[in-house]
Amino acid sequence: MRQGGVQITGTDYIPEIPDEEDVKRQINNILQIENATERAIEYMLYGMRSQLFWDGNKRTSTICANKIMIENGCGIIKVPDNKLKDFTVLLSEFYSTNNKEKIKQFIYDNCIDGIVFKNN
Repeated sequence: MRQGGVQITGTDYIPEIPDEEDVKRQINNILQIENATERAIEYMLYGMRSQLFWDGNKRTSTICANKIMIENGCGIIKVPDNKLKDFTVLLSEFYSTNNKEKIKQFIYDNCIDGIVFKNN
């Protein structure tokens, strides 16, 4: 985990320096969410906004979220190229406000991909 301050381009939000015990508590609370897709999205957004590491927070958070998704048979979370600008705008808004409803709905509607089985 990072030990100093960081800034996020495109927003005035400055994340706190992570406290290891608080991070463990937050992640443990997220891991208690029953619905795996909800759990994955909550973790992803927590990791992105918390900026736990010096670099790679969006990538790392997405990988962790996809571990949850895959191990529960829920597909994966990926932002399609044609939706990346919209995602970035919503992510900046989330960083600034900590209101995750719009970005969560966007992820549900646009960013979950899985296997589609055809009926024989």
